[in-house]
Amino acid sequence: MFSSTQLGDVMETTCTECESRFRLTEEQLKQAYGKVRCGECGTLFNALIGLKNYEGDLPPGYVEQDREKNSAADRTQPVTDFDLESDFDQRPELSLHEAMYGSERRSIFTFGPLTWLIGILLLSAVGAAQVVYYQRYQLIQNPRYQQQVIALCRFLPCAESDFSSTGQIRLIERNVFTHPVTSNALMVTGSFVNRAPFTQKLPDLLISLFDLQGKLIANRLFTPTEYLSEDKNRGVIKPGIPIQFRLEIIDPGTDALTYEFEFF
Repeated sequence: MFSSTQLGDVMETTCTECESRFRLTEEQLKQAYGKVRCGECGTLFNALIGLKNYEGDLPPGYVEQDREKNSAADRTQPVTDFDLESDFDQRPELSLHEAMYGSERRSIFTFGPLTWLIGILLLSAVGAAQVVYYQRYQLIQNPRYQQQVIALCRFLPCAESDFSSTGQIRLIERNVFTHPVTSNALMVTGSFVNRAPFTQKLPDLLISLFDLQGKLIANRLFTPTEYLSEDKNRGVIKPGIPIQFRLEIIDPGTDALTYEFEFF
């Protein structure tokens, strides 16, 4: 049992885990090399952290008194509640970090903010990739997102026949003339090209006829099997490769002076 000490020699420290407060002396600190175990929660910590002079009143010979008679209101415990002698000689030297935070489990939490940040960034990337992938057939129509969709489709399955961006299909040639064989008919020929950076499905072709005042006279939507001049079974158009089309339509008469071609 430790001998009684003078009030000025008594100091106070706080458990870094449960914040219980304890009284101890300089001699007792030296004996434990600053390393103590909390009698409340069992945490090993460095008593030098948060050490301060004890300002309370001590009864004479308080060290010899029963520990249960100490004040419970402020959870202040006498120094004998520390494990100072049992196994410090066999215990390996602890770093300041270990002395402050205890076991290795606490060390993991020290790096928690960085770990959480990395985890959040990874989850955000995965979430963004999922959104792009599941909306790929809609996003591919917007040039702003096409490169992201294309990059994702290098690793995940994507059906080129479902990709469509008709705004990037350009008509490069068109001709409308009297049918050389059939009377009251017109021959429509031309070609178009895919300006998108990816293979997409062949579009439908809408041909509209207008009079001199711009009034619609007639129009019709043609599917790829109707307008393809060759290889009618193909379903996609690769970037930069022109596609030829040819159609035979009824001659609407002399009122039809202008023609318009659109892709859908």
